[in-house]
Amino acid sequence: NYPQWSQSVMMFIGGKGKDDYLTGAAAPPPKGDPKFKSWRAENNMVMSWLINSMDTEIGQNFLFYGSAKEIWDAAKETYSDNENTVEFFEIKCVLHDIRQGDLTVTQYYNTLSRYWQQLDIFKESDWECPGDHLKYKKIMEKERIVKFLVGLNKNLDEVRGRIFGTKPLPSLWEAFSEVRREES
Repeated sequence: NYPQWSQSVMMFIGGKGKDDYLTGAAAPPPKGDPKFKSWRAENNMVMSWLINSMDTEIGQNFLFYGSAKEIWDAAKETYSDNENTVEFFEIKCVLHDIRQGDLTVTQYYNTLSRYWQQLDIFKESDWECPGDHLKYKKIMEKERIVKFLVGLNKNLDEVRGRIFGTKPLPSLWEAFSEVRREES
C-alpha cells in the first residue's frame, strides 16, 4: 500500500533528519569534493532504509539505483496510481457506512480516526493562501464531528443532542470525550 508506506518511511527518514535525500535537496557534491564521501555514506544509509522497508521481492528491484532520491521517485512512479482513486473511493465508502454498532465509543472513534488519517494522506498540501488551509481544516473538523455523532448508537441520543446544541460545536476531541464519559 504505497500511500501508507511512503508516509511511514517519510516520518522515519524525516525523524532522522535525512529527508533531503528523498527530495533531492541533498544533492551529491562533485566526486573530488571532500564532502562527497560523507554524502555517499549518508545516501547509502537512506537507500538501505528504503530497501529494507520494502518487501524483499520489491526491494531487490531497487538495489542498483544510484541514490535514495532515484529509489524514492521510482517507487512512487511504480507503486502509486497517482491520485490513488480506487483506494480513496474505498476509504470513503467505508467511512460512509461505518456505525458504532457493537463497538465501544472508543473503538468506534479510533476506527474513524484511522480511516480519516488514511484519507488525509490523499489531501493536497500546497495551499496558495495559508488562510485557506485553516478554513479547510475547520470544515473537515465539522464534517468529522457530524460523522462521529451521526454514527453513534441510539442510546447516546441525549448526549448527541446536547453536543449538536452547543454553539459553536466543540472540537472533535471534546465531542468524543463527552460521549465517552456518557457511555461510562
